[in-house]
Amino acid sequence: APSVFDLRVQAAFALGRWLRRLAHWRSAHSRAAFRWPPGPRSRVEASCAMEVAALSGAAGSSSGSYAEGNSTLRGLYQEKLARDRERRWNSPEDLDVGAPSPLRLCSLPSQHLGAHLWTSGRLLARHLAQGGAAPALRGARCVELGAGLGAVGLAAAMFAGAAEVVMTDKAEMIPLLQHNIKLNSLDAVCSAKELNWGGSLPDGCGPFDVVLAADVVYPTKDPTSLLALRDTLFQLCPADGSVTFILAYLPRAKEDQDFLHNDLLPHFDFTVEECHAQGSKDTEQLSCQVFTCHRRGTACASV
Repeated sequence: APSVFDLRVQAAFALGRWLRRLAHWRSAHSRAAFRWPPGPRSRVEASCAMEVAALSGAAGSSSGSYAEGNSTLRGLYQEKLARDRERRWNSPEDLDVGAPSPLRLCSLPSQHLGAHLWTSGRLLARHLAQGGAAPALRGARCVELGAGLGAVGLAAAMFAGAAEVVMTDKAEMIPLLQHNIKLNSLDAVCSAKELNWGGSLPDGCGPFDVVLAADVVYPTKDPTSLLALRDTLFQLCPADGSVTFILAYLPRAKEDQDFLHNDLLPHFDFTVEECHAQGSKDTEQLSCQVFTCHRRGTACASV
């Protein structure tokens, strides 16, 4: 049976639909509906008008009732978000990465775009946990860009032998990253810091041996954020090739492929491999590309 909360949500949405219909009806029929005495074409209109008048009298003016309905819906939505956050915050899930033990992750998909596990992040975490890029990561200082839940950085610290991992993202993601660090008892190795692409690096951030990133190249009509990502990569990866940049990428649209192959990769020497894993459904096969990159010198990059 539906809960009281579910019934309230259903009632609020029904109220919203009714108020929109009411506003549309009153704007279209306000004059004709109140002709008196009603002619053959206006009896139904008059009947509807009297019903609307009674309902409006109980609920106030249509505009006021509409605003009240919207306010109710907003309140219920915020209440739902808070309930969902509390439930997920206290009930982390295990992520199988093919290692002896899983990662423990809290996700908040209804809160932020980056607050759930995307395909490339899942696969790169699994790749690192199973020994991919092991020589580069063992004993390394690492930074993860656009960390989201932190699965990639946590895998590097827990399974690949990284000495330090700084996981970065926007300010609203930092509490979730810190929570996931604590869930995996990696406070001594991992930290979470705010980093907006294109801006200055946080104080005390770097230098690093390895830069990790998953699902940071995505389709967008406005390339501003992707160009800002490139600027940040240039700050972190000197042109002497001393820093390893590991990128997990899932091709989605022409925009992201153009950026990757025309604006980003020409500045790096790289190798690429395909990563695959079984999805949550028996017929689902997950895959992405993993690029291992070293930045070229200025003269090579301009060719």
